[in-house]
Amino acid sequence: MKARLTLAAAALACLSATPAFAYRVNTCLGVPVKWATNNPQVRISPVSFPDGYWRNGIQRTLNLTNQNPTPFWFSSTTDTDGLGLGNGQSETWGSTDGGILGGSPAIAYWYDTCYWFFGVVSHRDEADVIFDYNAPFQWTADESKYSLIMYGGSRRQLQGTGIHEFGHALGLLHVNTEYNVMGADFEHIWANGSWAHGYLGEDAADGATYLYGPWSYSWQDLGVAHWKYSYASGEYSRHVRTAVYDAFGTLLPTVTVGTETGYRVNKGQTVQVEFTYENNGRDTQTVDTGWYLSNDDYISTADRWLGTNTGMTLSRGDVLTYRRTVTIPSDLVSGWNYWVGTVVDIGHVVADAVSENNATYIPIRVN
Repeated sequence: MKARLTLAAAALACLSATPAFAYRVNTCLGVPVKWATNNPQVRISPVSFPDGYWRNGIQRTLNLTNQNPTPFWFSSTTDTDGLGLGNGQSETWGSTDGGILGGSPAIAYWYDTCYWFFGVVSHRDEADVIFDYNAPFQWTADESKYSLIMYGGSRRQLQGTGIHEFGHALGLLHVNTEYNVMGADFEHIWANGSWAHGYLGEDAADGATYLYGPWSYSWQDLGVAHWKYSYASGEYSRHVRTAVYDAFGTLLPTVTVGTETGYRVNKGQTVQVEFTYENNGRDTQTVDTGWYLSNDDYISTADRWLGTNTGMTLSRGDVLTYRRTVTIPSDLVSGWNYWVGTVVDIGHVVADAVSENNATYIPIRVN
């Protein structure tokens, strides 16, 4: 998750900028450093990512990074002429070279041109993303929730960590002030049912827009997650699961449901249910959002309705962790597990480019 920088031209210091929002970008002499093209090509090692499972996984990583409201996107091809840092080609591979990896699960190196010639001349020329193929980092390229460390599994997901590193390649720096994939990426996850994966998220999408401008096409994406910002750890934001509270805002007692933390509730109890809502798309949206109760961990509008927020506004530039008061039904079975969840844009008003991330859950157990 570290990032390192080498200048490709004059020895001028490249600094970070902190715009109005939480995202941070590379700058040189006060000018953001970005690619001269909106479509840089990533050359994928066929040895590290052979056809099938692993190649599909790294391609999915690039596709998830490309889910942003800008004209910027990474294309890809197979690398056929050797790998290396600073060779003028943007490449991705797996390595066991500790000198390159520096103890990180993955690392990005970037090479920029930056100098003054009657004005600032700056652009990104190359970015390489390398994954640690040594223990203790064990990877998965699938999107099964149960494979992931944060859900009781033993693996780190290629997609989540890869989005963080390709975020560096895009031009973003670490963030420690907001829920953000440029913080602790393995705690920046969308999940519903048995599926889970990393994603770019609202703040990194804002950073991409700051660098490359909005896409002329009306690309929209609303999402909701059961993770939230917790604290700063050095350069990284750390995240924890959202929770369930009593009517006065006191955290309810916890219980293990499967491999996840759930909350003990009483029949008929009024509780506050917390989720993080994001607008990862181009424009501010006002939509209806619903809360539901399910017999399993997959939430949809077919589940039992608990409440609706009519006209919920989700703005660009703000990650919204929000608590909604709902009442636990009185006819539930004592000792049983249920899942309380939310669905954003229940009326399908927004032409959502990534509709899979519109719902998520929290486990509960009825006393």
